[in-house]
Amino acid sequence: MEGNKLDISCKNNSEPTHSSYKPIPEKDMEEQAVSRPKSLVKTKSNPEVDGADEKMLPEDKPAEIIVNSEKSPQNGDAKLDIMEVKNAFVGLTKEELMKYANDPFWVRLRWFLFITFWLLWAAMLIGAVLIIYAAPKCDPPPPRTWWQKGPLTKMQDIKMEIVKNLDENVQGVIIPWPVDNYEPIDEKSGVVEAINAVKKKGANVIIELQPAISNVWFNKSENKDPAFIDYYIWRAGTNQVGSLMAPPNNWVSQKNVSSWKYSEIRKEYYYSPFDKPHLNFRNREVVQEFTNVINKFLTLNVSGISLLNAEFLFIDSNFENEDTINLHTTVGHTQYAFYKHTKTENLPEVGELLKQWRSVIRNSTENGPLMVSNEVNSIESYKVNDSLVIDLPLKSNVFSKPTFIVSEAGNTLNYTFNIDNIEWPLWEAKSEVIPKDALNILTYLLPGAPLINVDEKIDPLLLKIRDSPSIMRGICGVYSLVNETVLAFFRVTPGSPGIFVALNPGNEVSTINIPKEIPPLAKLEEVTVRYYSKNYNETEFLDIGVKQKATAVPVSPKSAVVLEYVPKREE
Repeated sequence: MEGNKLDISCKNNSEPTHSSYKPIPEKDMEEQAVSRPKSLVKTKSNPEVDGADEKMLPEDKPAEIIVNSEKSPQNGDAKLDIMEVKNAFVGLTKEELMKYANDPFWVRLRWFLFITFWLLWAAMLIGAVLIIYAAPKCDPPPPRTWWQKGPLTKMQDIKMEIVKNLDENVQGVIIPWPVDNYEPIDEKSGVVEAINAVKKKGANVIIELQPAISNVWFNKSENKDPAFIDYYIWRAGTNQVGSLMAPPNNWVSQKNVSSWKYSEIRKEYYYSPFDKPHLNFRNREVVQEFTNVINKFLTLNVSGISLLNAEFLFIDSNFENEDTINLHTTVGHTQYAFYKHTKTENLPEVGELLKQWRSVIRNSTENGPLMVSNEVNSIESYKVNDSLVIDLPLKSNVFSKPTFIVSEAGNTLNYTFNIDNIEWPLWEAKSEVIPKDALNILTYLLPGAPLINVDEKIDPLLLKIRDSPSIMRGICGVYSLVNETVLAFFRVTPGSPGIFVALNPGNEVSTINIPKEIPPLAKLEEVTVRYYSKNYNETEFLDIGVKQKATAVPVSPKSAVVLEYVPKREE
């Protein structure tokens, strides 16, 4: 206590406190009482009632007393704060809730909400189904056509005996038309009879025509009939040689003679690379003439058209000389091999014309093919806007050479698929250094269709493998294995077993370590034997359907083997 002040703070004081009291003079107390406002002075009207029963708060509101520890400005005062305590919210009791459980209003409300919930749930479910159903879907790939499935064959000799012996699995027969395409069709001819016989056996007919050659209008054109004067390709001669003018340029036919012939009547040269007058397809009327020919043959139940010598349809409109090939030193300027033939073969206009004729065939048949009969050497001539306008371009050289070199064949196949972007060629195998049944395994299982001999019998087991999804739709990878002694390829599509094919054209057994030599099959462990050629005689692989290790696959000389495998995710 300092002076006469009493310390009631909560501070701890280690020193002992000594109380002291200083009396206040009575006079001072009276003066303070007089000066105090009357409102602060409480008088007792009833000496027995001192205000103890006065209520400061209502009975139902308890009070909370808080002692304020702050130092009071007056001596001996303690500050008390009286606060009202708020009651917590209390919900209805069980008894009170049960009073409303069976109330009609609440019963109807509950049923309404219950039904509304399930109706909304059903509506959302139906909406989700409709969205899934109406959403754009990825179209499945179209099924392969009959000419893509194959095999196809070609009849060089039109004989009914050949038709009778035709294998029932042949999908299409190519029949050459032996006479001028532009002449009327003799309904009683042997060719028409053969066409009808092939159709009766269930096969389709592809008629082979030569559009550029015809004599039908030549006499009229030679005599300068105004309607036909430009039906053929005419050109005045150049420097006179004796009594005749020299040919217009240096164009040479495949027979090593000039492609030009002189007309004594018209006194001009006409273009004739195949010993017959060549039609002028820069004349729209000539184009329409062959369109009429296509429609004429389609009425004979012909399902497709194959064009002979299609690469010769157009020639250079400026009639410029052919460039020479300097590599050929043993041939002279009068020989076909001496020139590049960029002015007379595979001109860019060929693609546009074939596209037009292909549309005619498509509109008149069930997706019938337009093919070319000759080996395709310049694929760009048969494309329009990078799209191929012919079907089944022929690939014969790779399997028809007198020698078979694995690396060369592998490069040719990879170039065909990856550079030329030919998806589905027509394979023809004429090689005599490899057995035909071994070559058939390749031509049947590579992307494309096989062209077989007309008297050839088809192995149903090989045809069954060909019909598998991996062969019809799968990708293809071609490899030269075992130091380029084995030609191999695999075919695989998602969701189907893969197919592995190996051909050994050599004279010794070759053993393939598939996962080591083919990166896409690096995780392959087992393969299953599906098929092999007659020369295959590896004892442990002769049982069809038996699984073998993929790290040691033997291939006999002059033979081929077909294996099946389960693709890994990385493939």
